[in-house]
Amino acid sequence: MDTTAIFRHLQEAHKKENTVFLLSNHLYQTIAQVWAELPGIKLVYEPLSHYNQEYLTLLSTLDITIKCSNQDLLENLTRKQNVLIGTENLTSTLIKSAYNRGFNNFAVSNGSRNVDKIANVLGNDFGLTRELSKEEKTETLLKGVLSGNECQEICLGVVESLSEVRALKDQIMNLRRKLPAETLLSVELGQEIFQSTSLIATKIIGTDTQGGQRRYDVDMSMFEEFVCYLDAGHNFTVHSQPESRTTSFSSVYGNTGEEDDLILEGKMGELDVGDWILIGNVGQADCRDLDLILLDKDFRVVTTRRPSQFFTSNSLDLETTLLTVSA
Repeated sequence: MDTTAIFRHLQEAHKKENTVFLLSNHLYQTIAQVWAELPGIKLVYEPLSHYNQEYLTLLSTLDITIKCSNQDLLENLTRKQNVLIGTENLTSTLIKSAYNRGFNNFAVSNGSRNVDKIANVLGNDFGLTRELSKEEKTETLLKGVLSGNECQEICLGVVESLSEVRALKDQIMNLRRKLPAETLLSVELGQEIFQSTSLIATKIIGTDTQGGQRRYDVDMSMFEEFVCYLDAGHNFTVHSQPESRTTSFSSVYGNTGEEDDLILEGKMGELDVGDWILIGNVGQADCRDLDLILLDKDFRVVTTRRPSQFFTSNSLDLETTLLTVSA
């Protein structure tokens, strides 16, 4: 992965910022592959923490329905976006807020009591998307009736990889033969599909040497931006700037001053205050307060409101990394 242009941009355009969130055009390629495998299937994605307006606009530009299960995300959505309201921990307040914003399609699982809760608030003025678990048989779905409400859409579960996407083809063909023609089918894209498309650039704000080992401090925290990965044993891809200096075993700590705030450690080039570290595979990280940069195939920064028109091919080779470390 050639990160020269990215680091140059960070030095020129983000002299005052210490942490920046970047999104590669790999996302467009991934979504295009899913569309090719499942033509005519609606795609759904639930952002766990990406509430940046530009990011949400990009999802809509790619014709992805945004699944929303909390008030914070709901407040960042607009009527122009396709939205599915999740019903985990569903409250009357969320039902009313969603309805007032023009969103009245709710996701429910088999045997869910949320249908009655929704009906008590909205009467009959709502739609249902039936969520099918991986363990649930197609025959059970076909026999199911959701509290007298017609099921307008069926979501075939969460897919985390292209192999899981391909595995749905036979089930989709079977359902299309047996369900009414007007029934919509959808799949929910899992976090694993999105995480390889995102990067965080963070600047070194302090250096130290302890016991012959370099220690670097950055203006972010394992307890904030990386909290989603604490228990996941997740592998980040890491690039340091510059990469040509002598490498040694080093540690990178967050800004809390706590020893537990260890973001990563491993061999990397010697860094100075003001140098950047680029951390990939962070699609689940909490970036809601960070700047969002969209990169096109030539690593140019896309600033328009419809960034997907610039994404024509994938030039970010995320398999070629300087270092792989575990959070």
